[in-house]
Amino acid sequence: MKVVSETDPSTVTDVICDMCGDSTRAEAGELQFGTMHASWGEGASHCGEDYELHLCENCFFVQVSTIKRTRWISVMFEDEGDAILKDDAYGRVTGRLGIWSKPG
Repeated sequence: MKVVSETDPSTVTDVICDMCGDSTRAEAGELQFGTMHASWGEGASHCGEDYELHLCENCFFVQVSTIKRTRWISVMFEDEGDAILKDDAYGRVTGRLGIWSKPG
């Protein structure tokens, strides 16, 4: 949840994790959070609904782990199952120094 300035609503003063309720402000003062976003269009059961959730680093990776495990359960007896468990970069699209490319 974005917390905005009372005097200037366009200024975000903090971001609160929608899962645990903690501030996402890091020790150095900058905001560090992940965003889960959905905009449902025509044909979806939630057509016209938009969602945006903000997660602190810990809660974000709890959710990544939950998604990864749920995916793994559906294919755990197939070759793909082991690959999912070994994938330390599950869902990652960039690395710390720019574009990340998956080895192999």
